[in-house]
Amino acid sequence: MNHNLLGRDILNLRDLTKEEFRYLIDLSATLKAQKQAGVDQHYFPGKNVVANFEWGSTRTRCAFETSCNDLGMGFTYLTNSHMGDCETIRDTMRVFSEMYDLIVIRAQRDEEYLYKMAEWAEVPLINALSLGDHPTQMLADALTMEEQWGGRGSSRHKKLAFVGNCAGAPLFYGRLAAMLDMDFYAIGPDQDRHQMCKRMVDDVQETFDRLSPHSSFVVTSDLDALEGVDVLVTEEWRYLNPECGDEVCDPNLYESWMGDFEQLRPYRVSSEIMERTKNPDIFCMHELPSTHNADHATGRRLLSQAPNEEERRFIAEGLEITDECFEKNASVIFRESGNRQHTIKAIMAAVLGL
Repeated sequence: MNHNLLGRDILNLRDLTKEEFRYLIDLSATLKAQKQAGVDQHYFPGKNVVANFEWGSTRTRCAFETSCNDLGMGFTYLTNSHMGDCETIRDTMRVFSEMYDLIVIRAQRDEEYLYKMAEWAEVPLINALSLGDHPTQMLADALTMEEQWGGRGSSRHKKLAFVGNCAGAPLFYGRLAAMLDMDFYAIGPDQDRHQMCKRMVDDVQETFDRLSPHSSFVVTSDLDALEGVDVLVTEEWRYLNPECGDEVCDPNLYESWMGDFEQLRPYRVSSEIMERTKNPDIFCMHELPSTHNADHATGRRLLSQAPNEEERRFIAEGLEITDECFEKNASVIFRESGNRQHTIKAIMAAVLGL
């Protein structure tokens, strides 16, 4: 039993030590091996988990539910409730604490919202994605990278680059890189709307100073910085730097995806971008969902709204990553997706006492 994590909330990578994060990676690998070997993992019969998601989800929701099934726990996915409507959040947390052993929250809000919930709850609370962090995704990416490179500790001193729209996810990946003693590069357009805001840069730099002072953290628009990189990650284009005033990023608007097309297009991850690393073993990850083609409702809507053939062709080929590059890296990307199950299982097991 890991006494450091028993009963703990998992809200942000900042709250974990490197040793605690390493424990979670190792436990994830162990639980994955057990599942593949057909080991009975019903370690927590009689325990119950409640999940309230205010933000859409596929992988995270599926991973929590299947992991609860594997661990022998009950799972409630709350689709409608009195929470925040005719009942205060504090009261709902106290209700959950009477009935459940673990609470999972996903909300497109500042993470102070989750910290306040955790303060009111009497059982552990897990962040399934907020504006402040995505700890379950970062753990899955850590496991995937180390599997790709040969196992435990193999990420140390490697170079991770986020390429594309740097307005959001590089905050999470920067913390992850510092936790693993990796160098980190946030490479995107020299444009405020799609670069890390100052508080994000300060947050990541503080994390590097504290956890990995001998590793490098670089924010740049220079694609030459890709040389020597070991792994690339990217994210959808539709997020904006939160310091850009009152601009709203409405996913239903064409401009939210393609309004800065000219500035973002050089940073679309492609085989040509991968080749600029000059690393024959380079691979790419993506936390998904991805607009790597237009074979979905969003893509079809964008195609119908595109003002010219150039933009229609670009959308069809893929926005933040080309379809061709995505499929070349699909084995890694979908193993990364599958690892959400094993790492979420590890987080729940650790806070409950495994």
